[in-house]
Amino acid sequence: MKKLLLFLLISSFIISLYSCGGSSSDSSLNKEFEFERVDSLVIDILKTVHILDYHPEKELYLIVPQMSMEGHFMIIDKAGEVVAENKLAEGPDSFGLVTARMGFVGDEIMVVTEGSTYLYDLNLKVQRSFTFEQGIRFRLINFTRDNLSTFRTNDGAIAAVVNMNDAFLQRYPKDYFDTLNMVHLQNAQTGEVKKGGKLDESSAFKQGAFIPFMDNPIYFSDLKSTFISSMLWGDSILYQLDPNDNFKIANKIHLERIAPNKLITVPWEEATRAAVQEHRANNNRFGGAFSEIVGYGDEVLVGYRTGSDPNTVFENPSEEQQQLETNSRKKYHFLIRDGVQVGKPIEWTLPGKILLNVGPNRYLQYGDQAELHEYEKDYQCYYIYELREKS
Repeated sequence: MKKLLLFLLISSFIISLYSCGGSSSDSSLNKEFEFERVDSLVIDILKTVHILDYHPEKELYLIVPQMSMEGHFMIIDKAGEVVAENKLAEGPDSFGLVTARMGFVGDEIMVVTEGSTYLYDLNLKVQRSFTFEQGIRFRLINFTRDNLSTFRTNDGAIAAVVNMNDAFLQRYPKDYFDTLNMVHLQNAQTGEVKKGGKLDESSAFKQGAFIPFMDNPIYFSDLKSTFISSMLWGDSILYQLDPNDNFKIANKIHLERIAPNKLITVPWEEATRAAVQEHRANNNRFGGAFSEIVGYGDEVLVGYRTGSDPNTVFENPSEEQQQLETNSRKKYHFLIRDGVQVGKPIEWTLPGKILLNVGPNRYLQYGDQAELHEYEKDYQCYYIYELREKS
């Protein structure tokens, strides 16, 4: 009964957030947008690759072949030609195997690992490194969890968001989300780390209950951004934080958690690693999640996926029944401009996902090549879409 009451409390709170609305006008919220294919990136490499980042001024991509134990990283231009490459798993330029984030930081490349950050030039030669220890929920080899967010402060310094904030704790203290610093921003030249950005009482994670596995954060900012945008998977609030003003909350945008969205909550007394392990599968399967974010400057696209519709879930499902559940999970993107939501949520019906922004209003689609293309001869072609308002 206690858990039920907590669940109802969180649900009613989230509903109340929707009724509060945001500062968007009705006319701007009624706009409709769509993705139109305008270009493509063709990579003339036989192996499947991960595309890690894009340099908008130099029009360069950072890539690594899938399952590359040797850490064979490459930089390619927009024509798909390799302009630099190096093997970074061992040798004088090595950072090891475990990566959390990796991307362009100005005209350098930063690698964030479990214990350090490394800076490379555009020839993939190591320049310097700094100690930065953190707990990481999942350890990946020569692959990244999400995109690297950068920021230019008022003094001209270039920095990057280096924290993951996703380590499992044996027991979560009751003030965990009161004291949590959402952003750890590391200066790329000096290694100095500045921390800040607190959740306020609007957050679903400040309502007296714990939502297991759904506290994973997403981040976006680039060198043109005024703020760092961040939110937790299980929340309804996108926070825009100002590093030039002690990470003060500049904007709060309420985003709709579209159904199906069935999340399990537990009392704080039960907020433990064991509770996360117990409920992670169901929350990941049936709960909605704001799990992706990309953007350009102060224009942000926040990606949301719904949970599975419980009515499509069967015990020992056939292939057809399994497909029913898969099809019940929808993907949407919320467009944020100048601190407010613009337009209706944009349903993503194409294969794969939006991986990176590659210029104003332009986004790179990424996914399994067999899903993206009907014919094998088209493999290693990644389409670029432009976001346009429907006429």
